[in-house]
Amino acid sequence: MKESAVPVSVTPFYYGWAILAATAVSELLAQGATSYAAGLFVLPLQAEFHISRALANTPVLIMFLGGALVSPAVGKALDRFSIRLVLPLGAVLFSLALVGIALSQSLLAMAALLFLPTAIGFMCIGPLTTSAMASRWFYRHRGLALGLAAVATSGGGFTVVPLLSRAIQQYGWRSALIYEALIIAAIIVVLALLVLRDKPSDMGLGNHPENQGRESDPARPGGALAMPAPRWHEILASRAFWIPTIVLAMVSGTSQALVITLVPYGVSLGLAAPSAAAMISAFAIAAAVTKVSAGVLADHISQRMLLIAAAALMTLSWLTLSLSQAHAALYASACMAGVALGCALPTAAALIAGYYGPTRFGAVMGWTYSFLGIITIASSISIGFIFDRLGGYHPAFLIFSTLLALVLAVTLLFPPARKAA
Repeated sequence: MKESAVPVSVTPFYYGWAILAATAVSELLAQGATSYAAGLFVLPLQAEFHISRALANTPVLIMFLGGALVSPAVGKALDRFSIRLVLPLGAVLFSLALVGIALSQSLLAMAALLFLPTAIGFMCIGPLTTSAMASRWFYRHRGLALGLAAVATSGGGFTVVPLLSRAIQQYGWRSALIYEALIIAAIIVVLALLVLRDKPSDMGLGNHPENQGRESDPARPGGALAMPAPRWHEILASRAFWIPTIVLAMVSGTSQALVITLVPYGVSLGLAAPSAAAMISAFAIAAAVTKVSAGVLADHISQRMLLIAAAALMTLSWLTLSLSQAHAALYASACMAGVALGCALPTAAALIAGYYGPTRFGAVMGWTYSFLGIITIASSISIGFIFDRLGGYHPAFLIFSTLLALVLAVTLLFPPARKAA
């Protein structure tokens, strides 16, 4: 039966915003517990297990490696199955894995739990899911929705990190991790069951003004209207995939290396630990503000220019670290990196959604997160390795500056392909 139009006066509040808020909370908790919290566990792990700085940096990288392997499959699952199934199962798996890590006395067992259970859970409740739902529920304001969705990535930096840091100091890292895992599971499962729905027409909003101009209402996962997922070789042969993916992977991957480096590097330069940790919050706040701005701009100006800005600012961030050890320079570098990430995340997602459409977004974005994970692992391991071998971070700062400059050149020379979705 054809769905009747829904007058704006009858539905002043578009339910897509509730969907966006629920998935954003899930992403905030996932990112806060992993990417942003990674630096909090470096020194405790070194003290307890007497390991090198490079090895202490690896827990989140092991999870990213697992995520790089499973993200295409999770992306397909998001396109095929109900979000009310994927999100709760992912939350429970993620939390059980964190509890297992907290209870384990073996580094090998911790690594195994991080590699698959934590990685699968993270991909189900993290940014891939938020972006997929934003693309599915929004059309006219897709850039704004993706920008707001991406804010959740930064939200974990200034919400979860301070709370977790205090819990670690008060209870120890193992107990803090258990409490965190239980709270995350409870919040996400409740949100998934009470708030989330798969597509606009589930709420009678297929003809809402937000969706006017869309070729069709996004089909229910697995439904007859769903377009077949593009094959991997079709994705990897497309410039529409590679240009936004390269920029996002390099900006986001090297920014993770920056996040896990800022606290120990700042302390080595004489900053008190709370002041050094405040740089992570500065990075997160800068990224959050920029994501909203970039999301709005992505609906109105050239998205390529936003990609160029992201690559340029990330290059300047690493150059600043390589040129000065002043405390102000550290904060400036953190803020520029946050702005770069804020430009890259919603813009890359908007370009991919615009080219492939919402019903194929999960599968394609899953491959993007695979490459993002690989770059993140390589960046974070290399910066720890260089520190252990050379006794400092400066050579790594120069290397990252050069690599980001090359990405900037590629972005200037090769615009991403676009078509209407």
